[in-house]
Parts: sequence; C-alpha cells; structure tokens
Amino acid sequence: MRRLRRADNVDDLFNQMEKVFDQFQEKSRNFAHDFTTGFPVDIAEEDGEFVLTADMPGVEKEEINVKADAEGVEISAEASHEIEEENEKYYRKERSRKSFNRRVNFPQPVDPETVEASYEDGVLEVRAEKDRDEGKSIDIK
Repeated sequence: MRRLRRADNVDDLFNQMEKVFDQFQEKSRNFAHDFTTGFPVDIAEEDGEFVLTADMPGVEKEEINVKADAEGVEISAEASHEIEEENEKYYRKERSRKSFNRRVNFPQPVDPETVEASYEDGVLEVRAEKDRDEGKSIDIK
C-alpha cells in the first residue's frame, strides 16, 4: 500500500484550485462576451413559421437593423444615451454607447421574402415562413 506524502496532498490541492480558477475565468469570459455583444433570443415554431424574439431594452426602433436570408437573420443595433442632471449642489452629465450584433440561424431554411419584423416595449419579433420548396424530383437515366 502506498503512503501519501504531505507534498502529494499539497500538489493535489493546488492542482484542484488551479482547475477551479481556470473554469471560473472561462465562464467569466463567456458571460462578459454575452453581456456586452449579445442579447437573449428565443426561437419558436408557430403555424408553419418561425418566430424569433429578442429582448433589447433601452434600444429605440430606429437604432435596430435586421438583415435576413434563407438561413437566418443578423440583428444589429447601436444605442446611445445621454443623462443630464442638474441640482443646486451638483451637475452631472453622462453618455453611454452600446453596440449589439448577433447572427441567429433558423432551424431550417425560410423564404426570405416572408420575413417581417416588429418592435414593441423593448422586444424585437421577427417572423419568417418556412421554405415550402421541398426540392426537385430528379429523373434517373
């Protein structure tokens, strides 16, 4: 039977701690990327069409761009806000600017001519009918 030396236990503990820190850093990077460049998106299927909803609070309708093709949509927005406050004791003025850009693919091809988008209360909704083209039948020679 092998006896553990104290150094083995310390090395094992340091290896475990290093793994935990590595995992934490990776999750932090993913969270920071999602928070700064993305926005939550849901895709559902209703009556032969896909319905994509994206939460974009604080963004004005005029600041959103949607481009669609048969495979999916690209949603981008650039929002800027300015806060100005004045009181008898202080004066504050802040500016912020955010850019969002995300490409979302549909589960299967859609007809790009049927894509429609609407925006209300901070929620973007994109609807697209599934492509009904079931392919072409080929005669075998």
